[in-house]
Amino acid sequence: MAQTTKQYNGRSWTPRADIYETEEHVVIQLDIPGVTADQIDVQCEKGMLSIKGERAFSGDVSKRQYYRVENQYGPFERYFEIPRTLDITNIEAKYHDGVLILAFPKREEAKPKKIEIKAS
Repeated sequence: MAQTTKQYNGRSWTPRADIYETEEHVVIQLDIPGVTADQIDVQCEKGMLSIKGERAFSGDVSKRQYYRVENQYGPFERYFEIPRTLDITNIEAKYHDGVLILAFPKREEAKPKKIEIKAS
């Protein structure tokens, strides 16, 4: 039941994502363990965010006999539509412990505004 890296070449996988909103930002959080920050390509163009990279199969497989490989390896990519209410010129990107966090500031016109009611 030994498995080799050849089984993973060319097969893509999809990192899991959480998307949430705060008062000031919309945040996309991707779990990409086993990948370094310089192996991740993030681009935003024409209202679409693309996140691409690759997680290589680690270790010298010639000296190991695997009984089970549950982690996914190979290239990955995710695409997200970015609404015009977010400011793509000031995205904050952080990568720590295998988690990529992209925080999109909300444009002023997208933030909730309190409307005062005048009593007569």
